[in-house]
Amino acid sequence: MKNKRKRSSAFLLAVLAQLHIGCSDSGVDPGGDTRSEKGYVTGVVKDGAGKALSGVRIIVDNSIFFNSNITTYTNGEGKYKVKVPDGSWYAFATHSVSYNGENYSFYLHPDNPGGFGGEGGERNFVWRLTGAAPQPLSGHYGGLVTIDNFPGVYIDPGEIDFVLTPQGVLVDGSEGSVIRRRADDSYQLADIPVGRYRLRAGYQGKPVKFRRWNSDEEFREEYDLSFKSQIAAQCDNCAKLEYYWQP
Repeated sequence: MKNKRKRSSAFLLAVLAQLHIGCSDSGVDPGGDTRSEKGYVTGVVKDGAGKALSGVRIIVDNSIFFNSNITTYTNGEGKYKVKVPDGSWYAFATHSVSYNGENYSFYLHPDNPGGFGGEGGERNFVWRLTGAAPQPLSGHYGGLVTIDNFPGVYIDPGEIDFVLTPQGVLVDGSEGSVIRRRADDSYQLADIPVGRYRLRAGYQGKPVKFRRWNSDEEFREEYDLSFKSQIAAQCDNCAKLEYYWQP
């Protein structure tokens, strides 16, 4: 199962990997005044607690021409300022962070997801761990957990009661809370704040056991759940599990 986006993270990150081709850093003034100014896109980037985020990548992406972008990074105050030529543009922000041995990349939430032209505009961003991403992105800011049955185990996964208990702080350093859920579409838990969790689950009053998907690991009633930044050809910021249950 793949975690797809209309303008997918994989697509935009692939664009970033080729920014030396057809892209420009001209007109970038990351330390300048971020008040709205004609011909510039400006803004401030913060985390969920209101703290400024430095080193966040800002991508001013042409909405018509592929691989035609302008990029910069936020300064120590979380501010950026980029001169834009005539055209049709969207602004995105991606934040990279190391956590629990993984290097994650997150799209940040814009205060205004709309496009703009050569007149520029103001686009501020905040790092949200959950919630629906607005167009032209799609999907959610949270991580994805997919579940699959062990061969021969046929129960309704939509009736499994999941309990995820945080083990330490979440990826942004905030305190998490216990999550009690049933699976979306019967086969996934979507929009879970990326962190480390102790997973327990029950079905018809008896425990469900878990292990890493497509592995020979032992099934456990208490499973230590961690998100991978990417599972190749599968999903980003996700975990894939296999469950076992017996009456």
